[in-house]
Amino acid sequence: MIQAYKRDMGWTFPWASSNRTDFNYDYAASFTAQQLQEGDEYNYAAFGDQTPLFDVTSGFLAETARAAGATVEEFLQERPGMSTFVLEDGVIHHAFSAYARGLDGLWGAYQWLDRTPLGRNGDDHIWVHHDRYDRVGA
Repeated sequence: MIQAYKRDMGWTFPWASSNRTDFNYDYAASFTAQQLQEGDEYNYAAFGDQTPLFDVTSGFLAETARAAGATVEEFLQERPGMSTFVLEDGVIHHAFSAYARGLDGLWGAYQWLDRTPLGRNGDDHIWVHHDRYDRVGA
């Protein structure tokens, strides 16, 4: 899927995916439903029982989950995170990880939105990709 999206967007730089691996679980960016129910740690802080959120059917969380093609429970199981690694003398070293708002510098549009009067507020929180412009309002 990532290769199809890369092709649709016209990107030529290399991409890698952690899809269908334990990588995101190892670096605390993905969680099982059981971990969400029992509590775990994300962004270096503990979180409690997320079960009541599973039943949310309206509002920002429900809309965002639907836009991502997921249920609220599925959506909560994946959190933003990135890690960097370095290969030195045949050994891979974990160099850095960031989560949540620690990633804002990577998403250039957030830097612009944070400087506007309403910041990231409002109902237009879902980004429209250039290859989908003709579908807006259709």
